[in-house]
Amino acid sequence: MKWQSRIAAASIFAMTVATGTLGAAPASWTGQISDAMCAGVHKIDAKTCVDKCIKGGEKYVLVVKDKDASKVYAISNQTFADLAKFAGQTAVVTGDMKDDTITVTKIAAPKPAK
Repeated sequence: MKWQSRIAAASIFAMTVATGTLGAAPASWTGQISDAMCAGVHKIDAKTCVDKCIKGGEKYVLVVKDKDASKVYAISNQTFADLAKFAGQTAVVTGDMKDDTITVTKIAAPKPAK
């Protein structure tokens, strides 16, 4: 019976590693903190627009622009303190991603280009 429980434990560990749920390191993305309705396209000042949309019930998102397109990522922890601070601005967002949703652990200003 001992060997069976060891095999079961090894199988669980192998599946955890294979699915990437064991000790996955946080990643970082650089993009604009926006709202789900506007998704980075604002007709007025970006910060003013995002603040207004959030007060109206929209959710914060991160818009990452690529060469030809933009990708919008949902943010799971909408009450993260620095979201309002960086609303409408470009920021470096660090956290964990599951599907297309980021759980934010840190937000910082991007480093100036040299």
